[in-house]
Amino acid sequence: MGGWRVLDPSRVSEAVEELAARASLELPKDVESAIAEALERETSSLGRYALGMILENAEVARREGLPLCQDTGMFHLFVELGEGVALPHSFQAAVDEGIRRATRRVPLRSSLVDLPIRERRDRGDNTPVRVHVSGGGPEGEARLTLLAKGGGSENATSLHLLLPGEGEEGVRRVVLEAVRARGAQACPPLVVCVGVGGDAGEALELALRGLLRPVGERNPRGDLARLEEELLAEVNATGIGAAGLGGDTTALDVHLQEAPTHIACLPVGVVLGCHALRRSTALL
Repeated sequence: MGGWRVLDPSRVSEAVEELAARASLELPKDVESAIAEALERETSSLGRYALGMILENAEVARREGLPLCQDTGMFHLFVELGEGVALPHSFQAAVDEGIRRATRRVPLRSSLVDLPIRERRDRGDNTPVRVHVSGGGPEGEARLTLLAKGGGSENATSLHLLLPGEGEEGVRRVVLEAVRARGAQACPPLVVCVGVGGDAGEALELALRGLLRPVGERNPRGDLARLEEELLAEVNATGIGAAGLGGDTTALDVHLQEAPTHIACLPVGVVLGCHALRRSTALL
């Protein structure tokens, strides 16, 4: 291909298998540290109990090689291609094979079903993986990030098609409405991710990608960083608390991202990540 490197499908399968095993068994360090810090600040006895159990669960999973959660989730693979790297025609098949192997190896519960309206027949292997491709990887390499999104938090996803005049106050309103409506069922403490702009699909994609940002890392834009901090305080003021038992820690963080949109539109996607925010990254 004239200087371009096409990713080897067999290496893709191996990388995805390892990412799925690691993500399923090991809570990311940024998430675990944020939960430990929240435990130190928590004033509710029930909240402290729930946060302590979450940390103990992470330790047992790591020590015993057990999945962090019985809900395997839906797997998303985010691919950031660097200059000079291309995907093979069989990329989706190679990714799915990696998940299939990880499902057998760990092992992982099979959580995906066919024919969702009526039969809901279990597929048995957690495929297909949702693949998201963009640029931005290191030159000559591809950055692969695997995310496992649990069903409880997925059911808390919401899309709000606001009018432009609703502005920042409208965004605040729908974020808090989403947390109050489904936050307790989404396994808090949460990472609340908000995508604003684009079309309806891009707003949700922006929000989903917010789960990849390290907990505690602010948006580089000062106005959005301020809004993230204010929303985090407002979400935690709801008192939903860890595991929905009440307390100071409903969310570990709020991540917000904007994109250009139509003059007549203000789409807002809200994605809630549960406390088992399972993700893992590798270069290929």
